[in-house]
Amino acid sequence: MARVNKLLDHKDYISYLEMTNQLEKSRYFCKHGFEHGLNVARIAYAYLLEQGIEVLSKEIVYAAAFLHDIGRWVEYQTGEDHAEAGARLALPLLKECKFNSEEIDLILRGIREHRCHSAGELTPLGKALALADDWARDCRNCGVQSQCYKFNHTMREIMY
Repeated sequence: MARVNKLLDHKDYISYLEMTNQLEKSRYFCKHGFEHGLNVARIAYAYLLEQGIEVLSKEIVYAAAFLHDIGRWVEYQTGEDHAEAGARLALPLLKECKFNSEEIDLILRGIREHRCHSAGELTPLGKALALADDWARDCRNCGVQSQCYKFNHTMREIMY
């Protein structure tokens, strides 16, 4: 997991998380910081193992999970889809952290797919990230469920 650790220590990754944290300071709904990335990583990796999909290394799954929301600050500022912005921002980070081109392609596609639940054929990583992104939320105990678009359109189906 040396490359993931290098990613987590990368000045740009830290900067992207900080920008998102600043823009979400007054947000009542789920936040998209380090803890969310770690929860998504653990859940996505466990899901893939349970599905018998062992072709993806833990390092690839964790890198994708930590990077899946790094474009949130861009979406808040410009309206651009955060998955697309995140894939664009992730590319130089992955290169600097010495992921090879095949691994980078898998990770970037997973980041782009993490918002899709039924649109076409998802890669195993994209599906795992999409599911884990939902399952990582503590919607059952959230005080603003009634105001939450995600809860009312996605999470209710999963939880009940």
